[in-house]
Amino acid sequence: MKRKSTTLYNVMFPIWFFFFYPTYLWLIILPVNFGIDSLVLWLSAKRQGIENRKKLWKQSILWIWMIGFFSDFMGGLACLGLMIATEHWLYSSMPYTLVQFLTGIPGVIIAGVLIYFLNRWLSFRKTDLTKEQIRKTALHLAIFTAPYAMLVPIYW
Repeated sequence: MKRKSTTLYNVMFPIWFFFFYPTYLWLIILPVNFGIDSLVLWLSAKRQGIENRKKLWKQSILWIWMIGFFSDFMGGLACLGLMIATEHWLYSSMPYTLVQFLTGIPGVIIAGVLIYFLNRWLSFRKTDLTKEQIRKTALHLAIFTAPYAMLVPIYW
């Protein structure tokens, strides 16, 4: 059975498409993301025995939050590009949900790597953290705030 070309149709439905589409869902997504970033920062600092967590949070949370959205957007762009580039080959040989999962993996990895390095370079530069504390905190943020929703297909 031959499939017809459905590039735009298939690109419009993966869950990571919400990163490109303005919607009222952003009124929920923005504060939830801020809360998750704050919780991960707080728990990471507590685990490392950092004393002045409130000061650390005030100095870095806006950078962490903005970097998280930028990284998620870049990961979404990578997924979009990969889906467009491989559409004919992948869609003719695999089920749609598997294709969405497989094209989501590079997006999550790219976003996680960006979260790690950008937070390491930008978010903590005006704090009193040691290099090791910065590395560990950035790693915790990358692991626990990566956009794993990109792996979830819309259609089952």
